[in-house]
Amino acid sequence: MAVEEFNVRGGVLGREVVLVARDPTLDKARAAQVAQQLITESKVGFLLGAIDSGVAASISAVCQQYGVLFINTNSSAPSESVENAHRSKFSFDANGANFNRALLQYALAQRPGKRVVLLTEDNDWGRSNAAASRAIVAEYGGSVVGEVMVPVALPDPAGALRQVAAMGAEVVAVNVSGSNQIRLFAQVDPAVFEAQSWVVGEVDWEELYPAPGTPRPLYGTTWAWNLDTPGTAQFVARYRARYRHTQRLPYPGDVTHAAYLATKALLTAMERTGSTDSHVLIRALEGMRWSARERMQHDDAFMDPQSHHLQQTIYIATWKPRPDRPELSQVILGHLPPAQVRYAPEGKTQLEPLASMPHYAP
Repeated sequence: MAVEEFNVRGGVLGREVVLVARDPTLDKARAAQVAQQLITESKVGFLLGAIDSGVAASISAVCQQYGVLFINTNSSAPSESVENAHRSKFSFDANGANFNRALLQYALAQRPGKRVVLLTEDNDWGRSNAAASRAIVAEYGGSVVGEVMVPVALPDPAGALRQVAAMGAEVVAVNVSGSNQIRLFAQVDPAVFEAQSWVVGEVDWEELYPAPGTPRPLYGTTWAWNLDTPGTAQFVARYRARYRHTQRLPYPGDVTHAAYLATKALLTAMERTGSTDSHVLIRALEGMRWSARERMQHDDAFMDPQSHHLQQTIYIATWKPRPDRPELSQVILGHLPPAQVRYAPEGKTQLEPLASMPHYAP
């Protein structure tokens, strides 16, 4: 949608924008190969995308080597903006630390006992989020009494749930992603969410909508199709007109919102600077700010020049299952501005000096 908007006006700097799509798979070594092929063989100008954070880290290391800008649209491990940050990478999704700061503060305030169990997916995203959660729990007066690690392919949700129940905590902090969430929560009695405070760092709309009958605890998101923010209704209408042929996701979600605005940010930076040179665009993106109206959110957002991570509004949400009308199931309970959910370690992120990075000007 973002590319079409620019191309209908004549492209960027008089050139048509062309999307070249490749599947990097979930294998980090394969993802690096795909990124290198796109740069050296397909001669792409920039890379955008990535859902899996480990894959994003692999792609971004290749991009840094060649001086190619990588716009990480959607992966959300805190490590993406700290230890795996690069001068050539900009991360546009909120990360699990942002979500967990909002959610754990909320959950711990509701419980006189503040014992927390971590339920963690054994991958870069899960481990990074769990590590950030430990510091947040301590900050808000809680204590982590145990951690249950589950494999990326979760074969036995019931076994993991039995381990969690045996620990007797008041709060359960879940960092399990995608289809694993569906398998996990499908086996949780909704009454458990009343007896304990369960929070899950992020649940994407793309995972909620196809499983409308699955109960969910509190979770975080960056945007929802039914927000009353300026521009949201118009964006939803454009999306539904553009994708009216599909029945799979008739309403846009947070992943769509993030990818759309990340792509617009890159193309706008080229227009404003009149350049495709990576050094010029990095300087421009490092200083970019967006109004709440531009972001369709409640607060202004800005690109953190220290970590290259977008600081934005975080929403606390829950799911009231409506299998007949899943688009009405998501309920927004509140929101916090960027300053209240910022991940402190990003203030110490060390990016490579710009001068040490090759120029790349497609």
